[in-house]
Amino acid sequence: MPEFLPGLTLARHFYFEAVRPLLGDLPHAAARLGPGSDVLGYDTERSTDHDWGPRLELFVDNPGDLHQLLARRLPKHVRGWPTHFEPPGARVRSMAHTDGDVDHYVRIQPFPTWCRDLLGFDPADGIGLLDWLATPWQRLAEFTRGDIFHDPGNVLTAAREGLAWYPPDIWRYILACQWARISQEEAFPARAAENGDDLGTRMLTARLCREVARLHLLQERTWPPYAKWLTHTLPADLTAAALRAALYTTDEHDRENALCAALEIAALRQNDLGLSAEQPPARRPFFDRGYAVIGAARFTDALRDAITDPTLRALPTTGCADQIIDSTDVLTDPRLTRALTAATLP
Repeated sequence: MPEFLPGLTLARHFYFEAVRPLLGDLPHAAARLGPGSDVLGYDTERSTDHDWGPRLELFVDNPGDLHQLLARRLPKHVRGWPTHFEPPGARVRSMAHTDGDVDHYVRIQPFPTWCRDLLGFDPADGIGLLDWLATPWQRLAEFTRGDIFHDPGNVLTAAREGLAWYPPDIWRYILACQWARISQEEAFPARAAENGDDLGTRMLTARLCREVARLHLLQERTWPPYAKWLTHTLPADLTAAALRAALYTTDEHDRENALCAALEIAALRQNDLGLSAEQPPARRPFFDRGYAVIGAARFTDALRDAITDPTLRALPTTGCADQIIDSTDVLTDPRLTRALTAATLP
C-alpha cells in the first residue's frame, strides 16, 4: 500500500499533476466536493478499502469526449495510488491496476447540472424557502466543505458562499423546530425509568442526546452531518461531556442530571446568540411529577415570536428535511426529499 494521504490532498495532486496537463485551454472549474468522507476531512486509512482514491469534480459546459480522453491518457497512478477503479460502474468501487484505459473517478458535468443532482436546485437561480428546507444538512456540508482547485470567475465560490448558512429568520425557524423535537421527549427517560424500563430510558436518552448534539452544531453554524460523523463533528467541550455522562451512567438520577446539564448549556448558548428573547436557562420540574426538564418549548416559542417573516412564522414546527425524514434512501434523493418537505408546508 502506498503512503496514506488525506483524500483532499490526493485530489489536489490528482488535478494539478495528472488532470490539468491534459486539459489544455479548455474552460473548466475543478474541485473535490460532494459525497465522501474525504470531503469532510474525516477519511483515514480505513477509508481506502472502497470508493476512495484520486477523485475529482470537473465542471465543463460542453464535456464532449473528455471522459474518454482522460480514460486513455491519465497516468495509472498518482502519488502511488491507482487512478483506475473497478468494477466499472459498480456502486462500491475499489482501486485496482489496469494495463488499458483508466476507469477514473473524475465526474465531468456542467456545474448547474451537478448542483441539481446533489442539491435538487441550482443556487445561481436563487435560493428559495423550499431549497433551504428540503436540502439535507449532509448535502449542504458536502457542498460547502471540500476544496476548490480552479474556479475562474469564482462561480463555485459564490455558490458555496450563498449556502454557507441559513438566513437569520430561517435559522430561527430551524432552531425553533429543533427545540420542539427536544420538548416532545425530554420527560420520557424519567417516565420510562419510573416504570422500571431501563432499556427504554437508555434508548430515549440516546435519542435526546442526538437531538442535543444537532442543536449544538446548529447553534454553532455548522451543518450537522449524518449519523456516522455527527459526534465526530461535535467539539470536545462541556456539552459532549454531559452527553457522554448521560449515556454512560447506570443511575437514573445521574442520567437526568447529565441531560439537564447539556440542555442548560444549550439554553445559555441560545440566549448568547441574541436571536430571540432570553429565557431562564435553568432546569425546572415537569408539572408535578418530580422530573427535571429544561422546558424546551419556551425556546421554540421565543424563536418563532422573533421571526419577522409572517409566512415563515406561521409554518408548523415540522422543520427541514433532517427534522422530518430519517430515511437515508429519501435523504439522498433530492426529488423525494423536496416532495416530502413540500408536503409539510401550507
